[in-house]
Amino acid sequence: MITSIQNPKIQWVRSLLARKKERYQDKAFVCEGIRLAEEVIHHKQAPLLALFSSSISERGKALLSGCTCEKLEVAPALLDRISDTETSQGLLLVVPFPELPLPAKSNFGLVLDEIQDAGNFGTILRAAVAFGLQSVFYTPGSVDPYSPKVVRSAMGAHFQMPLREANLQKIRELSESTQLFLAEAQNGIPCWEADLTQPITIVIGSEAFGATQAIRQIPHKNLLIPMPGSMESLNAAMSANILLYEVVRQRKL
Repeated sequence: MITSIQNPKIQWVRSLLARKKERYQDKAFVCEGIRLAEEVIHHKQAPLLALFSSSISERGKALLSGCTCEKLEVAPALLDRISDTETSQGLLLVVPFPELPLPAKSNFGLVLDEIQDAGNFGTILRAAVAFGLQSVFYTPGSVDPYSPKVVRSAMGAHFQMPLREANLQKIRELSESTQLFLAEAQNGIPCWEADLTQPITIVIGSEAFGATQAIRQIPHKNLLIPMPGSMESLNAAMSANILLYEVVRQRKL
């Protein structure tokens, strides 16, 4: 049983939890808890390492038995100490970055433009899977999609949705093959009046500033969620959920 925080494996996991540089250097991230471990196993991911403690549940033990990676028992207090959650569930997996292929031809995609709130980013990824998107792109300046809070909020979406960083050239290419819509809080085409049955890419900007000026220079149409109440805007995740649902609604009519 590992009891020292100086153990090399413990130090590695701590670095993956804390620092983006290490995650991208090793192309790996951490999934904590039973629910995320179930997603890892269900989607046939191959963990690189499993840490567990005596507090692991029977459900967790069953998941652990299906892992072929190195499995190390850790003192409960130590696992609680390195955990990014308030209370460890006794199981932590290190998983390689998924390599899901992009579609050959997109007709329903999303760009997250400098979304910096981890909870919003993860919630949008989860919604993207639920509403059947083909891909999600994010711009430089966005929160790291493999940071612990994004991973928890996404609830396994990383293993089901192609996810890529996109520069301006890539977004220009998307605008040439699909209709680019920018989600706007004040001015634009009401979402139920826009034709969302055609191949589209929706850009969701930050709650504070919306889409960046660089993306606004690319040919696009503004997409509006009409709000008769007194609120000026919704947060990024709420806006994305409403617009993605409207796409599905129109395409199912």
